[in-house]
Amino acid sequence: MIARQPVTVLAAKGKATAAKGFGAAKPGQAGQKGIAVDAPCPCGSSALYQGCCGPYHAAPATVPSPEALLRSRYSAYAAKDPSFIADTTHPDSAEYTGSRTTYQRAVKQTMARLDPLALQILSSSPGADENEAFITFRLKRRIRDPEAPKNAPEVDEVTERSRFVRVNGRWFFQDSEFPEPDGAAPAAAAAKEPEAAPKKKGLLPFF
Repeated sequence: MIARQPVTVLAAKGKATAAKGFGAAKPGQAGQKGIAVDAPCPCGSSALYQGCCGPYHAAPATVPSPEALLRSRYSAYAAKDPSFIADTTHPDSAEYTGSRTTYQRAVKQTMARLDPLALQILSSSPGADENEAFITFRLKRRIRDPEAPKNAPEVDEVTERSRFVRVNGRWFFQDSEFPEPDGAAPAAAAAKEPEAAPKKKGLLPFF
């Protein structure tokens, strides 16, 4: 079984303060990616979007840690922002197929079918050195099947273990795997059979 370990939320809790003076955000004003700056951040950190994932969506190179990257990528799915996913996926990732345009189009197609509903971080662990880290999380999601458009969207949950790498001081998503529920060794996402949960729905691994 996957050990549930407490993970510190990176964003400060409570209401973030908008910049004063010209250009200060007004209550309810849309943020960088269409999420109101004074709305709760989609990642579930209990902070407001403007004080949590919002600044990272505006400047992907500033994401300071693997957990912040995981949370901001989750929020990017909620905001339907494929460019942030492309910006924060390492080009050597098996998921990053073809050109940036091709990959971003594939992410956009996944976003059109998937709505993230809840994120629960289960555990985190270091990698081979300080430039590699792993985070295991539980995702609740709503999925629309394009082959059955009249059917109600399906809601399910999936556990994913993502690997993050730091290159020249910047964190990227590298790849992910899906731990078996009985605690067996996880299989790499790329090696999964077509019947594996994310693949059978034609969706990319997420974060």
